[in-house]
Amino acid sequence: MISMKRILTLAIAGLLTACTSQISINDVLPQQELDRTIYLRGDFTLWDAEPQYQFAPVGPALYQAEVKFSTPGKVYEFKIADADFSEGYNCGYSDAQPAGQKLILGQPAIADCNTIYNYFSFTPAIKGTYIVSIDYSDYDKPQVTITKK
Repeated sequence: MISMKRILTLAIAGLLTACTSQISINDVLPQQELDRTIYLRGDFTLWDAEPQYQFAPVGPALYQAEVKFSTPGKVYEFKIADADFSEGYNCGYSDAQPAGQKLILGQPAIADCNTIYNYFSFTPAIKGTYIVSIDYSDYDKPQVTITKK
């Protein structure tokens, strides 16, 4: 019969061994590199793919673009898409998203990157520069977030 003291000793030794292994952020988040350039495209760009609204990688599976909204209370509409609005790179709101197309500052929303018509909307409370992020950690359910810079 194994004594309680021996069981505790083995359990503590197991925990200490587990704590010595190195885990990096790349082990937790997948590396998802896009094979093309994507843009923030909306009513403020006449839906064109403009270089100043190109998304840049800022971390594993995370891309960001900046946009200046100058009219508080105005509803701005946009999508995240490549130059051709290609299937898989034409991201708007997901029909599964309870809030629908409206983005709320700081709250992630699931995107559908195979949608044709579903665009996001955002109504800024104050004018300024905002950051739109798309997180591909879960490539099948990318998340879009808007924050104030």
